[in-house]
Amino acid sequence: MAEDVFCPENDGGRLSRRRMLQLSAGAVLTGLLPRTAMAAGLALNVFGHRVHQGAATTGPGGDATEAWRRETGNTASWVTLGDVNAIHERLLREATLGETTIDVAFLLNGRAVPRNLRLFAPLDSFQKEAPIAEFDDIAPGLVKPLQLDGALYGVPVRHATNIIIYNEALFEERGVALPKTFEELVEAARKLTFRRDDGTQVYGLAFTPVFASNFLTISRCLGGDYMTEDRKIVAAEAPMVEALAVLAALYKDGVLPRNTATLNNEELTTWMQQGRAAMSIQPFARLASYNDPQKSRYPGKLKPLVPPMAEALVGKVAYAPTVEFWSLVIPANSKNQRAAWDFIRHLSSPAATTQMALNGNGPVRIKTYSDPSFEKNYPYAAVEAEAVAASRIHLPAFDEQARAHDIFIEETQAAVFGMKTPQNAMADAVKRVTPLLG
Repeated sequence: MAEDVFCPENDGGRLSRRRMLQLSAGAVLTGLLPRTAMAAGLALNVFGHRVHQGAATTGPGGDATEAWRRETGNTASWVTLGDVNAIHERLLREATLGETTIDVAFLLNGRAVPRNLRLFAPLDSFQKEAPIAEFDDIAPGLVKPLQLDGALYGVPVRHATNIIIYNEALFEERGVALPKTFEELVEAARKLTFRRDDGTQVYGLAFTPVFASNFLTISRCLGGDYMTEDRKIVAAEAPMVEALAVLAALYKDGVLPRNTATLNNEELTTWMQQGRAAMSIQPFARLASYNDPQKSRYPGKLKPLVPPMAEALVGKVAYAPTVEFWSLVIPANSKNQRAAWDFIRHLSSPAATTQMALNGNGPVRIKTYSDPSFEKNYPYAAVEAEAVAASRIHLPAFDEQARAHDIFIEETQAAVFGMKTPQNAMADAVKRVTPLLG
């Protein structure tokens, strides 16, 4: 998955997804603040990335915390960092102490493994007493990873969902129809691979090879996965092996770039803007930078496509896009849990979700995409609503998930780049990952 999916602060444009929220230096606190009692009420410490504060408080949608502040008399004392790893190291360390000054925190789904979730307060009793409005509108694929032993430990608040971004102009130039099946997608990638008269090479498909989600974007068209939601390893089964065989053939034939092994998102952005790649696997957020009229040769022509299923599966199996997301959690050792829940409840409301969406946040509620105030400013709302509603994380949550991810990537690259057969590579992956499940 792209770097900005793990930390979606690089999302999109101002009214669709802002590439980077412009916060003043005074808006970023570099350390945890001591809790202070204010005349109007409690100063609730909210900990996360600086982009979270920006999306919640700044932009065309206004301050999504305003109604909460007005109703409760409390204020949010934002404590933000600019590095995802530093955020989680700080948060998890604080959560193990006897008491913490963090009242509410943002947690990335990749860190929502059982041993970490147990450091946070279960939210079911709060939801029963003072429920989040229309909770069922939140995409179910985002809620399930936050459940442990029947309890809910977080509330999704921001997502980045992967799809294929394609260059409509190149499709038209080469006379290629938009694919309706996976087989047509592969054929389109081949037809869109060509060399221009000036010697410029155009690739039919390009993506970074360091995230499992990018490979799964292709394999799920065939019903393939590394693991199921109940932690069964299925990487060596036919659908995943077939998908890797297809990618290996595309790489061998030059449809994928020769430098795929080292390709990064900065390079990919330039290629997509300049028409050197016809399709790429990216989150919706990339559409803004790809269509930037100041940098792109094809502004308005880079569009999203939910990958189609294989012909034999069309109408039988729904496609499940890969997704990364942030959630709001309450440390179990916080002394202000009820006030923290009230903050989460307000920020997760339909109205606040729309406000944050207008500020550049990836909305986790499906109905937000049909809200007129958002839909009129975001031309891809219907496509994203479809994708988010069906989305599913790349790997189920378990304590050694990160190590398993790295193993799957290592073996997948060996298959795609011709160092192993797809079957042998996935068989080796299964052998290496199985002991990590305990």
